Amino acid sequence: MPPISHPLIFNGRKFAEEVTQELVGKISQLDRPLKIAVLVDEQNESATRYTQLKERLAGRLRVVFSRIDSLNEAGDADGILVQLPYPNSKQLIDKIPQAKDVDGLRSDNLFKPAVVRAILEILKFAVVQGLLSGQVMVVGSQGFVGSRLVAELNCQGMDEGDFNADKLKQADTIISCTGQANLITADMVKPGAILIDVGAPQAEFTAQALAKSAFYTPVPGGVGPVTVAMLFKNLYESRVGLWGAVDK
Repeated sequence: MPPISHPLIFNGRKFAEEVTQELVGKISQLDRPLKIAVLVDEQNESATRYTQLKERLAGRLRVVFSRIDSLNEAGDADGILVQLPYPNSKQLIDKIPQAKDVDGLRSDNLFKPAVVRAILEILKFAVVQGLLSGQVMVVGSQGFVGSRLVAELNCQGMDEGDFNADKLKQADTIISCTGQANLITADMVKPGAILIDVGAPQAEFTAQALAKSAFYTPVPGGVGPVTVAMLFKNLYESRVGLWGAVDK
């Protein structure tokens, strides 16, 4: 990709609003309110921030939102999720009934994970803008999100044990989901690359790295809002029985 002087900054809030408006109409036609139950570690800043975003959007969509202390408290919720990070999260996630795993994080998930679905939508958006994703590299490939992205995109990945800055610089698209702030610096990024930052609450790309890109997702306001919107899209689809039709 050729370098450009001014990167295109993805507006995740605007994109998510378009998805939300579509959901408002669909959810209003259901015979009863949707319900979602969330297990969250209230001591974790990132977890509580994302939970607040989800709770606010639930209010707009008239979805009944419950914070729970154990999976046994989920009751008749249409969707149940464990807000990451959370202690022993993998064991808890795999105990969520398959059809209620609207975050798509069970090992045998019916749904595409909300964050993966968000990233795929963002990459489609970049293509519409005339950009090609090319060679994709997922940084943080051993985590919940990273491993699913590697499988979904059939791409390369690296993690803490095999992190290679020179190899990273060859990628046309870098998706970073390590949870480590300012991990990827300008000398690790090809000019004109597409940079997708899944970090929260701090960015995983430095400002200098972003300045070299053709397209990037900011933190906050990039992947996060779209992920929340996709979660509720999964929730709606759980009610109307569309999970079997959703490509994973």
